[in-house]
Amino acid sequence: MTFPDTPDQIRLHFQVSLNEEHAYLKLALDGKEEIDLGERAHHYSLLTLARRRLNDAAHGLDPSSQGWVETLQLSRMLGLDPACLNIQIFRARRQIAHALPPGAQLPDIIERRRGEVRLGTLKFCIVRGSQLEGESAPGPRNGV
Repeated sequence: MTFPDTPDQIRLHFQVSLNEEHAYLKLALDGKEEIDLGERAHHYSLLTLARRRLNDAAHGLDPSSQGWVETLQLSRMLGLDPACLNIQIFRARRQIAHALPPGAQLPDIIERRRGEVRLGTLKFCIVRGSQLEGESAPGPRNGV
């Protein structure tokens, strides 16, 4: 398997059921190869953060401000205890790290700042049912 040289060549592909009960994730590498990560509970947490980025972009927020959400608010949105949210973030990072070839540069999947988190500056698309819900290719962080 060939692997892109930089994390910005990785795209997250979310597939979510119409009833929001099932969230699947695939990694597209340089638009050519895909790694299927299957269905996991922590994929829904990432999906929620991706949707937050899309919403902020649609409202014209500066890319450096897009996607940030307070961890306590995100916990409430997901119906999780804050400690459980941290475990889900850990599991998402670990699953993606293990899926990549040894020595591959791990993208910044989740960014943190005091009391807040957001999906990293990864390209992504969201498909709900069979319809494209949205896609984004956020730029690099600017002073955040």
